[in-house]
Amino acid sequence: MKRFQGIGFVLLFLLAACSPPVQTVPMEKVIFSGEGDEWKIEYQYDPAEYAEKKVNWVQLEPKTLDVSNIDLSDMDIEFKSRDGVITGNVGGMKTKIEENTISFLVGTVNFDTYEEDEFQFTVIYKDQRDDIKLKLR
Repeated sequence: MKRFQGIGFVLLFLLAACSPPVQTVPMEKVIFSGEGDEWKIEYQYDPAEYAEKKVNWVQLEPKTLDVSNIDLSDMDIEFKSRDGVITGNVGGMKTKIEENTISFLVGTVNFDTYEEDEFQFTVIYKDQRDDIKLKLR
């Protein structure tokens, strides 16, 4: 009898150890952010906006440059998630500039977004790469 209890305990332990981690679905807008050598990045995931339009905003803020001196056609981005990669030239995207921040729309980054997600974002400006990890702030 004790042998069966021991085997049951081991099986229960193995099932608990192998279960997937808890993933929290955002119910309202959340911001994933990070900072590189040259840029600060925010990815704003709004589940309501995504459900309606299938887009969300990314904000780039240069640390040393003045946005008014940046030619957006000289800027490319790579946005990596567990489900894929978005690439593009910022000059060809829907953008808005406020103060010293460039905002632009991105489409589907993940099929499902969770608060525990991490993203890899790369800004390539005038052949200089800045690789930045984004996490929930």
